[in-house]
Amino acid sequence: MRLLILSDAISRKQSPDKSPYYIPPYDVHLEVGNPTQPDLSFSIFDYDVSVVHVEQGDSNAQSNFIGNTLKIFQDSLLALENGRTIICLPQSQDFAVGTRSAYKWLAHLQVELKDNFGEDIKSSGAGRAQVIQDYLKYAPKYYQVVMKPQYTPQNTLAVVDDTEIVVGLEHQIGKGTLVILPPPLLDNGHYFLTMPNLIGVARRYYERAQRHVPVGDAPQWIEPYLVPHAKALTNKIKKLTDEKTKYDRIAHVLYGTGDELESSVALLLEQLGLDIEPQRKGANIDLKAKHPKLGIGFAVEVTGTKGTIQKDSKKIAQALQYQMDRGGTPEEKDRLIIVANTQYHLDPKERTRESFSPNAVGLLSSIEALLITTVQLYEQWRQVHEGNRSAEDLIQELHSKSGLY
Repeated sequence: MRLLILSDAISRKQSPDKSPYYIPPYDVHLEVGNPTQPDLSFSIFDYDVSVVHVEQGDSNAQSNFIGNTLKIFQDSLLALENGRTIICLPQSQDFAVGTRSAYKWLAHLQVELKDNFGEDIKSSGAGRAQVIQDYLKYAPKYYQVVMKPQYTPQNTLAVVDDTEIVVGLEHQIGKGTLVILPPPLLDNGHYFLTMPNLIGVARRYYERAQRHVPVGDAPQWIEPYLVPHAKALTNKIKKLTDEKTKYDRIAHVLYGTGDELESSVALLLEQLGLDIEPQRKGANIDLKAKHPKLGIGFAVEVTGTKGTIQKDSKKIAQALQYQMDRGGTPEEKDRLIIVANTQYHLDPKERTRESFSPNAVGLLSSIEALLITTVQLYEQWRQVHEGNRSAEDLIQELHSKSGLY
């Protein structure tokens, strides 16, 4: 699941090299951005589920958020029309900068919010799903009252106790779902308790969009009542879902960047029989890999770019430094590999043949590094997966080559 969280508060707390939770599932590809920064670079359309957490900050932050609302609205509308989920967690009244309001973009999505503040929230309707109830334990206050659209038990998630005023709902727009929920507690004492529940809510809607069985919606006591065939189907669905997720993650090498690309390359290499050791943030290489039977190793640097790899690339400088540092060590004979997803925004059929500049090729060839694109690596893995060559044969070939693959 590709998850984006736009939140100033979460952005400040979330360490880039640490998971926001310590429990499974670990296949959530999370990115966190700040909607109050000028020129928002994230596109909500690129993610399966996006969370927009709106706070009322200082005047500069408010002005920046208002400036980003057009992009947020346009990206959200496109995402919803194509089956994605947008979760909005309003944590301020509808502040305005000039004549523009913070929540006008939601009104364009057929939902209006009315200024209010209060407590005593309880789950209702579809909000009785276990994952929603777990989330609401750490969302004790509402800052807005939802005014539109018409509610039914099927789309109501949370109400104010004794009044039935709706403060949480899900609303179908196009093929997607817009979700409004009270904001979570994000202080230091609750952050690592809150985040798994927020991600659990995101996963619920992702699984629904994928037409998976949202097991989290069933109460815990239902298990003994299921017939054996139903239990077998649940296990089969989970197994198939996990297997499909694995192949989707490997295919991510064709279009990914950053940490997600690194993780996908690592998974692909694991499928070829290599033991992978991810390196710490800031290290000069991303991965170390060893083949337990063949006794050969690799130092792997992974990069994704819209262009080609140039001689002055930071990744090349890191690889050169690593090559110098490992001299005289047991890892000196490990093959240094630069794995590059160049022109990642294009279909591989549309990419130019040159992925590394001549200067970069010359420099890296001089230290006997292997230069390979993720497209080439994926095609070789596919040959192994389809039984056309052995994994050990491919590993030996990668270890024996240098220069352009």
